[in-house]
Amino acid sequence: MNDPGQTPASYWAATAAPLSPGIEGFEGNEQADVVIVGAGFTGLTTGLHLAERGVDVLVIDANEPGWGASGRNNGQVVAALKHEPHEIEEAFGTERGKKLIEAIGQAPDMVFGIIARYGIQCDAKRNGIITAAHSPNALLNLQKRTDVWRSRGAPLSMLPRNEMADRTGTTYYLGGSYDPRGGAINPLAYARGLAGAVLSAGGRLRSDARVTRIVRSGGRHILELAKGTISAGKIIIATNAYTDDLWPGLKKTFIPVRTPQLVSKPLPLGSLATILPSGEIMSDLRKLMFGVRIQPGNRLHLGGGGGTSGADREGSYRNMVRLCCQVFPFLPDMEWEYRWTGFMAMTPDFYPRLFELAPGIAACLGYSGRGIGTATLLGQELAKWASDTTRIDELVLPLSHYRELPYYPFKEILVETAIKYYDARDRLVHALSHGR
Repeated sequence: MNDPGQTPASYWAATAAPLSPGIEGFEGNEQADVVIVGAGFTGLTTGLHLAERGVDVLVIDANEPGWGASGRNNGQVVAALKHEPHEIEEAFGTERGKKLIEAIGQAPDMVFGIIARYGIQCDAKRNGIITAAHSPNALLNLQKRTDVWRSRGAPLSMLPRNEMADRTGTTYYLGGSYDPRGGAINPLAYARGLAGAVLSAGGRLRSDARVTRIVRSGGRHILELAKGTISAGKIIIATNAYTDDLWPGLKKTFIPVRTPQLVSKPLPLGSLATILPSGEIMSDLRKLMFGVRIQPGNRLHLGGGGGTSGADREGSYRNMVRLCCQVFPFLPDMEWEYRWTGFMAMTPDFYPRLFELAPGIAACLGYSGRGIGTATLLGQELAKWASDTTRIDELVLPLSHYRELPYYPFKEILVETAIKYYDARDRLVHALSHGR
């Protein structure tokens, strides 16, 4: 978790507009009705909705807006969690489950709506998302999943193998499913645009503001920082995968998993013409997901393909390149101009967590690879609670029981073991399905 304090030299950073000049480092003593710790998607969208309501809100970050998981991910805006509808209803009850399913399905509308409303320049494209089946069993499961979601009114459609080849530029996949609700953005640019929107709506932002302790005094919450203090009526902790020891045990409620990204140097014109020509973003159903999108300037962008719970490692990138050669064997040798990693917060059941840590203190985290849409949605929900219009137990995401994972001390061993196991399974499935 000891990533350098500067924003990584990613493709996102190279192409995003700079941060708004109105964001200053923290020093001194301030107060606000609501203080949000963490300037990622959750914190920034909560701050934006509160500022739009006229609430006195201050968003702070130990580094700068978008520094953590929000500015390092693949940029997929997805309209679903990682669960089937009946699983969500079983987990949260039929009524609450249906509300959550509907809200998550509308999350991309919310993301692209904010982008349009505030003119955020983040290379936003809503051309849909293709989920690819790499094996007969994956194809069968994908057909069942698509049928279930279609029966619930979701506009998904199956892509037979020939159409899949036309849409993706490869005959590797046996079929796919298309969801027109999704899309893709530059996530760091989105985070920076949200930061500018918070300021324009009347909210405040501070960088270089790491909180070391929270105490209660005189009916207020006091946040202690190295260079001063902040007095708050309510606090929202929105640090997600980069949660530290500020609140005892909070970082032990999920497992941090570092995932890699690769973006090529510009390729010869025409070399990528057949790959996702309609601008969709694609990911497959391997245990170690392989994702592809095309960036401006004829660049190939790969994501997924492995990970670690510790430091960055070369093997994660090599695995992605190997998968790329399997899926697109016709591509020329490529040079990779940008490579970076970032942690995502994985919960055991892949559901996000909403905690009421103490009266007036909430936390929301654990998006498990569904952060852009889900965090944007939950930012709107948290703003309802923080502005005293909705009780926290009435938000669209039900409250979670606060529980530290007993195996957290062994997280690196567990993740490494799981990655090796899933990689072996994926290699076996590939050999059985494709004969090579």
